[in-house]
Amino acid sequence: MTYDSRRATHVTLKAVVLLASVLFVVFAISFVFSDRGLPELQHARTRVSDLHADINRLEAENARLRAEIESVKKSSYAIERIAREDLGMSKKGELVYMLPK
Repeated sequence: MTYDSRRATHVTLKAVVLLASVLFVVFAISFVFSDRGLPELQHARTRVSDLHADINRLEAENARLRAEIESVKKSSYAIERIAREDLGMSKKGELVYMLPK
């Protein structure tokens, strides 16, 4: 009986390919169905999307507040409006009617 190195190499290569294929299938199944696989990725993407929406909302709010600050710096009317509407203040001698909400 003679030893054929090409045949042994071919059998070894088939075994390695089979083992790699099995490991790939196991990895793919565990990635799709495990808690830390695909569901975790989808949750992270949703969280990122929510955070981007929050960032956009906060940037708009910051821009509005900056504009209000500039308005207050430039106009005494803006200061009076804030004092009356937000703080419920009035000028001396004015009569303020408070309506129930």
